[in-house]
Amino acid sequence: MSFFLPLWSICVIDVVGSVGMILFGVLSFVKALKTHRLDPNNPRYSYLCWVTGTLMAFAIFRAGGHILRHVLIALKLDIVWHQLAPFCGALNTLSFMMIVGVTLFMRDVENICLRLNEERKKLENMSKEILELNRDMEQIVSERTATELALRIAHQIRNPVMVIGGLIKRLAKECPKDGDMEKKIRKILEQVRKLEELVREFETLMEKQVEFFRIEDLNQIVKSAVSLVSPEAEQKQIRLRVNLSEGPLLFRGHGQLIKVAIVHILRNAIEACGPEDVITVKTGLKEGYNYAIIKDTGPGIPQEIMPYIFKPFYSTKGKRTGLGLPYVKQIIEEHRGKISIESAPEKGTTVKIYLPTHLDRQ
Repeated sequence: MSFFLPLWSICVIDVVGSVGMILFGVLSFVKALKTHRLDPNNPRYSYLCWVTGTLMAFAIFRAGGHILRHVLIALKLDIVWHQLAPFCGALNTLSFMMIVGVTLFMRDVENICLRLNEERKKLENMSKEILELNRDMEQIVSERTATELALRIAHQIRNPVMVIGGLIKRLAKECPKDGDMEKKIRKILEQVRKLEELVREFETLMEKQVEFFRIEDLNQIVKSAVSLVSPEAEQKQIRLRVNLSEGPLLFRGHGQLIKVAIVHILRNAIEACGPEDVITVKTGLKEGYNYAIIKDTGPGIPQEIMPYIFKPFYSTKGKRTGLGLPYVKQIIEEHRGKISIESAPEKGTTVKIYLPTHLDRQ
């Protein structure tokens, strides 16, 4: 009993297997393509599309060559097959090289995508922090505006209330006792006392700021502020140089407020500078004060504007809407600190912030 199959049956199995190979290759590519359309930005789905596509091409070239060979031999065209065989082999080799190339290429692409994803997360966190910082700045401006308005109102009504109170007290002494006039005067005097109490409450608003102070590190605040504005500087091709003190620079204060102040100064410097300019940030300790110095090589501030840079509602851009630097100064002074700005045309601007190592330092 022979176990060898007839030649024609082997040819049929080869043709059927080749057709199945092509069919499975096409179905795999179609399935991968549908999956890729669900999430076009997914690198793994893209890799599946490329791999199944090259495998489909390999199946068509390889299996198609087998089918073509059997057809030509059956038609007694052996010589034609011998001429086409090298081309079929070259196509098979080419498709195999495509599979290897796609695999190696997509591996690098996936690594790049992973790094991009990490950078995207960093940018998202940074954007979130910038948004929170802007909200804090808006809240600070709103609170300061409300407080200043309250203090102005208190200042404006203090003297009239004192005068009215003094006159009412004199009238109360001169008018007859137990009369209707005395009762009316006492009611007026009671309302005057309420106004005086309201004035005293307004005047104690700023004293409550110290309650939110705690131990902070100026180095960490500056480092965080620089990281927030770095993308803006890179976009304008401005170089940021940071030289932080080796040890921590501890002070007692409100870290978020100081961060808002430093970020505002850095953004002013970035806005003023152009490509290839340099912004240098330096921190240190000198004579009992922690300091942060921000120096740029920009065009500088015109001398006629220098006397007004800390005045509310004055802007160097020609619009009287500037609230930033006055509140920066107010924040620093609330921490018993000092701020100064030195600038000259075409020589850049230097901003120096000094914060005492102890809050009660005068």
